[in-house]
Amino acid sequence: MFLSHQSIERYIDEGKIKIMPEFDKKNIRPVGLRLHLAREILIPEPHQTVEINAPQELKYKEVDLTQEEFYLGPGEFILGATFEALHVHPTVLPILDGRSTIARLGLTTHITAAVIDGAFEAPHVIVLEIKNVGNFRIRLRFRDPIAMMVFAELKEPVVQKTQNQYGNTQNKVTPPNLTFCTGKD
Repeated sequence: MFLSHQSIERYIDEGKIKIMPEFDKKNIRPVGLRLHLAREILIPEPHQTVEINAPQELKYKEVDLTQEEFYLGPGEFILGATFEALHVHPTVLPILDGRSTIARLGLTTHITAAVIDGAFEAPHVIVLEIKNVGNFRIRLRFRDPIAMMVFAELKEPVVQKTQNQYGNTQNKVTPPNLTFCTGKD
């Protein structure tokens, strides 16, 4: 069962959905929660070869959106994160989605990683896989309303511990950790 705005607000008030560092209830939408772009983004350096099954450190340029203007051109891809850090009760499943207005520009906020593992012990930001699949050059700014989070109620609580691939506190945009793809963990 997906949560409506009434349930989302009640869950926030009850502490089943925690949002940090600050939250304005105007960001509760009819069936979700509007999320904003964090300060830093990571731009992958071009022409790197990636082997998915081999641990490696990829190279990125970090951009602080409060210090530099940034425009995402057609076909370009970056990593971002949500300004908001979330922590949910073990019976709540957060699911990342785009916003229709943003999508109509050709901007995606996730490629396949929509389900957010809610078993973290502390609040964490959501990493955004941002790609411009449209024809517009799009300026991105700190705290742009870029994504939505919808919530589903699980029949049973999550009791399985989260893999520690990114640690228990993901507090900023984080590149992929290919160590866990090797099958040796």
